[in-house]
Amino acid sequence: MVKNNNTGFTLIELLVVVLIVGILSAVALPQYSTAVEKSRSAEALALMNAIAGAAERYCFQKDYWPSNLNQLDLEVPAITASGGSSSFGGKSFAISTTGGGFSCTSTSNTYTIKATRRDINYVLETRLQVDADTDTIVAKRYCSFTGDKGEKFCNAITNGHNDDGKF
Repeated sequence: MVKNNNTGFTLIELLVVVLIVGILSAVALPQYSTAVEKSRSAEALALMNAIAGAAERYCFQKDYWPSNLNQLDLEVPAITASGGSSSFGGKSFAISTTGGGFSCTSTSNTYTIKATRRDINYVLETRLQVDADTDTIVAKRYCSFTGDKGEKFCNAITNGHNDDGKF
């Protein structure tokens, strides 16, 4: 009696495996891109929080907001563009500030820290301002966007709302 010893996979079995792998990757890829974007935003938020803390310390020492990031007691990463100009930020975002040089004890003066994404149209923003009732500095965070992709990531970062519900 002749015994057939074929121990390989059949074509149907291979096609089923390929189909299952394709379905799993189609489900996982959008979740992966959202997770990557959240991690990049977390990097920006961490840097913004560090700048906000340093700006508050500067305010308590000098009674006015810092006019540039070099005045702060922390090292903010500098990025040099191909043309030779430099800015502050991380791999995927640029950091800018406004409101420096003004009195930080006035409730009308706001110090703003912005992290702008370079490839997706959204901006994370932290505003520092003195609360008149408690005489403390209050930080409010916002996310603004243009386009569907920016809206998707802003909603993912802020869980669908900003500090005051609008920007």
